[in-house]
Amino acid sequence: MHGISRISAIILSLFLVSTCDEPKKDDQPNWGSLDFTRMVALGNSLTAGVSDAALYEAAQLNSFPLLIARKAGVGGAFEQPIMSGNGFSWSDDAGRFSINPISFSFSFLDPGQEANRDLDRPYNNLGIPMLTAGQLYTATTSAEAQNNHFVDKILRSQGRIPIEEALALDPTLITLWIGNNDVLGAASLGLASSAQPYTPADEFATHFDSILTLLTDGTEAPIFLANVVDLTTVPYFSTLPTSVVDTLGEKHYLYGVCESGVRQLTDNDLLLYWALPTYFIAQAAASHGSFPVMSAALNDTVVLDSTERAEIQALIADYNTIVALKAAADDQINLVDTYNLYQDLAIAGYQLGTGIYTVDLLTFDDQGAFVLNLANTLFSIDGLHPNRFGYAAIADAFIAAMNAAGGAEIPPLEIEDLN
Repeated sequence: MHGISRISAIILSLFLVSTCDEPKKDDQPNWGSLDFTRMVALGNSLTAGVSDAALYEAAQLNSFPLLIARKAGVGGAFEQPIMSGNGFSWSDDAGRFSINPISFSFSFLDPGQEANRDLDRPYNNLGIPMLTAGQLYTATTSAEAQNNHFVDKILRSQGRIPIEEALALDPTLITLWIGNNDVLGAASLGLASSAQPYTPADEFATHFDSILTLLTDGTEAPIFLANVVDLTTVPYFSTLPTSVVDTLGEKHYLYGVCESGVRQLTDNDLLLYWALPTYFIAQAAASHGSFPVMSAALNDTVVLDSTERAEIQALIADYNTIVALKAAADDQINLVDTYNLYQDLAIAGYQLGTGIYTVDLLTFDDQGAFVLNLANTLFSIDGLHPNRFGYAAIADAFIAAMNAAGGAEIPPLEIEDLN
């Protein structure tokens, strides 16, 4: 049991939280020892419900916290910072991501609008896209989070960090999923950008200490804590081959700038999703007898070579050791193993109703021809963020952990639960 800190007590006294209560009804599923009345979600884009590289309403309606709230019978009280239309991407002047199915070129649609900024209390979904672990307990404005405009959109200049916003709701249950962005920025640019370093494991441990201390001092609500996924299992990292094929099906490996210099790539290297337009051109050339040459080596920002790949995977393993130790040390904290979830999805996919949904976003034939596999993939077209089926798989993983920890009987997702 934890006492409420003086700071948290002051924050709680400023809010009338009864307006966001939705008492349990007789037809709601068995909550066991859990209380979903004031469920709060903390995290980054995966908590917010980002798809197609943007936070926009149609995708937010399938965020995993909202899916859980609906299954628990409290969806009507679970408020999210709705971004209408095409929403907002990582740039404030761009909306969701689009891909040309013929040329496979990328573009962004026009931005949308903030639909419920005037809500008179904090949002239940406090997932802030692009947020890192260190920013979860320090940032009150975008200026304190590397000019991340989502911080201002979701915290709305209240002078509080995300954790304080969560505690202001007097939460009865918390989901926490943070840490993926501590490695993603660096990995998504092939460890080639000094402007996007990853967070060293010792710093990550310090951040987690601070986050969990603030939460457990401020509330007795159970915390369902997810770990960091293996990024190399998602389409952004796993989709593109490092070779093109000729009309006979023979492989010709591309050249890339690697940690050791320019060399021909191997199957152990990763060609990143942003190289898709370039890959499309290279494959078309190979179909006409023109093959990769060293002088056309791919930039190091779109190549994660085998050495860098191992470095990233070792870092994620260190992060998850830290997360697991924190969860094991406190009965208030329950681990949700999203790392192994993503591993399992990469192998076997996810069954929802009669459909099987996989991590395959692009499929290739023996001649190198490829098509977007939008009908039964788990990921949106940005290659990083789930679509509605992917968020359903994540919600089911959280629900399973909640049922196990609290003796609840929240049913798994059905296809009819998705928007």
